[in-house]
Amino acid sequence: METAIHEMPDHARVWVYQANQRFTADQKALINEQLSAFTGQWAAHGQQLVATFSIVHDQFIVLAVDESMHQASGCSIDASVNVIRQIEQQTGLSLLDRTQVAFLADGEVKTYAFNQLKQAVLSGEVKPDTQVFDNTLTNAGEWKTRWVQPAGDTWVSRYF
Repeated sequence: METAIHEMPDHARVWVYQANQRFTADQKALINEQLSAFTGQWAAHGQQLVATFSIVHDQFIVLAVDESMHQASGCSIDASVNVIRQIEQQTGLSLLDRTQVAFLADGEVKTYAFNQLKQAVLSGEVKPDTQVFDNTLTNAGEWKTRWVQPAGDTWVSRYF
């Protein structure tokens, strides 16, 4: 599944959901099952959407839809959020909390609440070259090229 997202055209719409912890094997299996079923039948105004998902770093779900044939409608986007909520309920994960920022340090994803970020910088846990995930990206091209960047090149740089 992880390579499928890279095959989406750069204009494909993307949503990134960050978990509050690494996925267990059971959680990954449930996520794969739920999202495979969902993307296989995801439709907007009765038209099948070309969609895929990936589990990345065992802590992120990346959902993508190629809107060149049919655009995702408000109702279809709501349906995608509902399946994410169902996954939250079934796994105990938090996937919709946007108050956490994730970094890649020593090959591990670490998350900090926004109000802990300044202290993480002061303590040296987060440095200008620490990789930060930008989960606000909206298309596959951005996700492929700018999802992970050095903290010093992002909005986090104001803390250095």
